[in-house]
This record gives sequence, structure tokens and C-alpha cells, in this order.
Amino acid sequence: MLKLTTLAAGLLLIAGPASAQTNPIAEAIAAEAHSNATNMIGAAEAMPADKYVYKPSPQQISFADLIYHAAVANNALCGAISGEKAPELTVKASGTKDALVDQMKRSFAFCDKAFATIDTAKLGDQVQMMGRSVTKAWVIVHLALDYGDHYSQAAMMLRSNGIVPPSSQRRPAK
Repeated sequence: MLKLTTLAAGLLLIAGPASAQTNPIAEAIAAEAHSNATNMIGAAEAMPADKYVYKPSPQQISFADLIYHAAVANNALCGAISGEKAPELTVKASGTKDALVDQMKRSFAFCDKAFATIDTAKLGDQVQMMGRSVTKAWVIVHLALDYGDHYSQAAMMLRSNGIVPPSSQRRPAK
């Protein structure tokens, strides 16, 4: 009985701070976005400029195309989340490495603003995305899936060029 009481008290202590969260959905996607931003920006910076044309195979996109696509996806999805018009992307995949990295950084900043607008009561609201009507909840889930897809491609392209991806680099001991 003492173990059960101790367990219940522990759960209440854990649940108390969790219930004080202002918006767990917004906080969760923002945390995922920040982790992905760190990895994607790190990958974009790690790839040498002359390797931005690298394609794993003729059928696949280049590293520059991937960095451009990630910014396009961030802007489109986060615009759907916030209802705000996404900034225009002026740098195409043929742009310089520095310009593409800067543009991707701005797309993550745009997403940060979008996450602040997430209202859990409106996750069922319909938005237009990719030619169809979907819920804001679908957009958030799709964004998280995109993050994994984009970074896995970037990491593979880095490794194919002898570069250790940011997520696999040793971190200093705490």
C-alpha cells in the first residue's frame, strides 16, 4: 500500500507541472522544430559549397534542391498553421550556399512565429494544403514528418561525402 501511495504521489508531482503548460501541442512541435533546425542548419553549413550540386543518384535531388525544398516546406506548412502569408523565397536552389542557408534559417524563424499561434481548440479547423482540405492538426503532424524526411536525406548526403552529420557528432560531456 505504501508503494502505491508513493507512486500516486509521484505521479501527481509529475502531472502538476505538466498541466501548467500553456500549450503542450505548440511546445512539442516547437521543441521538434528547434532540434530539426539545429540539425538542418548544421548540415547545410557542414556541406562544402562545391558539394551543393551533389546528387546520390541521377534520379534524386541535389543537396541544394533539398535545402531549398526544406525552406519551401517550412514556409508552406507554417503558413497554413498560422494563417499568415509565408515570406516569398527569393533564393532558388541555384543560389549560393550562404544565401540558401540564410533563407532556411528565416523559414525556421517564420515557423517559430507560427507555433505561437497554435490554439488547441482550433486543431480541427480546415486549411487548404497541397490542393486539398486538411486539419491544422494534420499540418502539424506532416511538418514533424517532413523534418525527419529532410534531415535523413541531408545526413545521408553528408555521409556520402565523408562528413559526419550534426546529430551524430560527439557532444561535450555535461
